[in-house]
Amino acid sequence: MKKYRVTKNRKTSSENPISLFKDERVICGEESSEDSDWAGWIYCKSQNNEGWVPKQIINRNEDSGIVLEDYDAREFDIEVDEIIIMDKVLNGWIWGAKKDNLDTKGWVPLNHVEEV
Repeated sequence: MKKYRVTKNRKTSSENPISLFKDERVICGEESSEDSDWAGWIYCKSQNNEGWVPKQIINRNEDSGIVLEDYDAREFDIEVDEIIIMDKVLNGWIWGAKKDNLDTKGWVPLNHVEEV
């Protein structure tokens, strides 16, 4: 289980993150630039919400797609020296939990942490 220490504060800008379930249909919009810090994401719309989704979990066919696994776009507000316990790394982000609250999972950008 890898641990990361937060090196830069960050407040999430997403007040209502998208949450998707396996086999859910979505409308696919713009894809992030492969040259950017956030390569590998597609902007998707579901029946209830919209947001950025990893392209690896979308079986895309033109402007629509099927979600291949459950997905939650919740991001953490983070402060310097907090410890994040990683579950996985995907497209420049870590999915995991804060050391002091292992029951809640969220995303943290890799460029705001360092491995400890």
